[in-house]
Amino acid sequence: MFTFVHYILGHLKNKSEMNLDAAKILIDDYNYFAPSVHCSYYGCFQFIKSKLNTIGHTYKEIDEAIASSYPPLKLHAHTYPIKLMDNALNKVNDNGFTAREFRSKIKELKAFRTISDYHNEIVDSDKSKAALKLSQDVISLIKKKL
Repeated sequence: MFTFVHYILGHLKNKSEMNLDAAKILIDDYNYFAPSVHCSYYGCFQFIKSKLNTIGHTYKEIDEAIASSYPPLKLHAHTYPIKLMDNALNKVNDNGFTAREFRSKIKELKAFRTISDYHNEIVDSDKSKAALKLSQDVISLIKKKL
């Protein structure tokens, strides 16, 4: 049943869940390790953006800030929402531990995605599983703290 909560979270949260499911299937059923990393990263990123939408940063405002930034793309489509989430996690009263953990894990996840998508390197089972775990860890951290 489609509820108001589904409307607020919207399609991006559903896409996040689908990407995480796809990552698992690609790893477990097909041994498609490089594409699984892509799905793990985007599942996490889409969750971040959907969560921002529930804590005062609408999709429209985020997209408009990115589109209107000067010089063009000064606010990168991925970097900006991640920075907004970092700022939100910095407000958690734990001496910055949550935000540092978030930054560390998202940086590592982005590195895996860069290798997977752009570099002439093998992405094996261990790397793909590590990327999925990082994605799940980031999402769990955000759910727990926000």
